[in-house]
Amino acid sequence: MSSHDAYIRRILDQLGSGVPVSQRSLSGELGIALGLTNLLVRRMMHKGWVQLVRVPPNRYRYFLTPDGLAEKARRSRAYFAHSVEFYAQTRDRIRQTFDAMSIGWENIGGPGPKQVVFFSAGEVAEIGYVCLQDTDLRLIGVVDDGRTGSFFGVPVHPVAALDRSQLAGQRFGALIVMSVNDVAETQALLDKRDVPAARVIWLT
Repeated sequence: MSSHDAYIRRILDQLGSGVPVSQRSLSGELGIALGLTNLLVRRMMHKGWVQLVRVPPNRYRYFLTPDGLAEKARRSRAYFAHSVEFYAQTRDRIRQTFDAMSIGWENIGGPGPKQVVFFSAGEVAEIGYVCLQDTDLRLIGVVDDGRTGSFFGVPVHPVAALDRSQLAGQRFGALIVMSVNDVAETQALLDKRDVPAARVIWLT
């Protein structure tokens, strides 16, 4: 699914909610430029999915047409199917990674308990946590500058809490990068905290 397709699906969802929206509010909700929002809305109007209606006294509102409602339903089904497929593929990849880690642990974390840290507390990490329950690996912490508190009862720490092979003073055997985006940025952060490359596991 392209980024434009994803934006169109979200715009259709917003317009179908029944809450009055403007292009500016859509732009803010989607986190995209107002010009791109205008382009996408005009494209949907051209396809007959969206209609601009004047509402007394001097206001305009966007409404979904019957074709727009049908397109919204179609895209919702496609998104759900894509999400299920993404979950299954990601789960299988993570399980294979965890199994390989457990078998070859001495080459990664050396002797001692199989304590791991997740880098990122996003959706992939949530799938990873579920997969972790079927292994002998133990999650002791999560690193994520965009989140505080806990992750399934495990403390979340800022990147600054990383120090070589320790997180907030607690030793870990492996740090698993639970994000498939911004690889270069993540590597730069880990290099800055002197995390040994041999202890970093990337989902591939």
